[in-house]
Formats: sequence, structure tokens, C-alpha cells
Amino acid sequence: MDPSSTSSSSASQTWVYDVFPSFRGEDVRETFLSHFLKELDKKLIIAFKDNEIERSRSLDPELKQAIKDSRIAVVVFSKNYASSSWCLNEL
Repeated sequence: MDPSSTSSSSASQTWVYDVFPSFRGEDVRETFLSHFLKELDKKLIIAFKDNEIERSRSLDPELKQAIKDSRIAVVVFSKNYASSSWCLNEL
């Protein structure tokens, strides 16, 4: 079957972002993540950048919308990722 002839829920979806990175900022923001985002930019892949959104117990509405508006999520697991309620809420 020709994959271009199949329909999927994402076929008609208009994405704002190609990638939503989920990560523990203090673990990877200045190391792995900065390099990862730079490589995505080089390839013209649009990633959501949180620009240090204020953290709270619940997900910010802007962040929830960014997750919905992203084609895929890339989860960057790190030592303290699972100890963050914020990160777990993103998942």
C-alpha cells in the first residue's frame, strides 16, 4: 500500500513545532540540550524553546499548548528527570 494514500490524524494537522523537547533543565540545559537544539536549528527543524518558563506545580497553559502543537516529543532522560513533578506532568 502506498503510504502517501493512507490517512492519519496527523496528516491534516498543522504543526507549530516539529519537536517538543522534555528535559530536566538543571541537568541538561547548558550541556546536551544546547547542542541538540543547535543541530535542530541547522537542519531547519523547529523546536519549542521554553525560555525559562516559570515552574509551578501544574503545567503552564502555554506549555500544554506547545505539547499539543508539536509533531513529536523528544524526552531527554537524565539523572534527576523522574524526580521532577514538572517533567513527569509533561509526560
